[in-house]
Amino acid sequence: MSRLFLILIMVISPQTAVFAACDTDRFGVVYCGRGDCAKDRQGNVFCSRYFYGDALKDKNGDVVCGKSQCLAGTRFDDFYCSTVEGGGVKLDRLGAVKCYGGCEVASSSMCESVKGQ
Repeated sequence: MSRLFLILIMVISPQTAVFAACDTDRFGVVYCGRGDCAKDRQGNVFCSRYFYGDALKDKNGDVVCGKSQCLAGTRFDDFYCSTVEGGGVKLDRLGAVKCYGGCEVASSSMCESVKGQ
């Protein structure tokens, strides 16, 4: 009976829940943040300062972050993120990035690097 209940809960619960993330740097030190984490070209860990934020490696190997989901622009030179925490982004039929509440460019100032405790 309890197994059936557990399966039912797993089916009903949302599958897109986002939680704070942690990652390990090149020395084995754990870093955590409110949002997604990524490693730069040197193996340093950076995480989004925002609970639903993305952390992505840019074309230079640096990590940039946003308040929400982010997507690469058409020339892959920048990542564009929703200005609203938890907001979505999608490419339109012409390949332009469209964001809930408007778009902003992801930046390193929206990242944090906090050692896990």
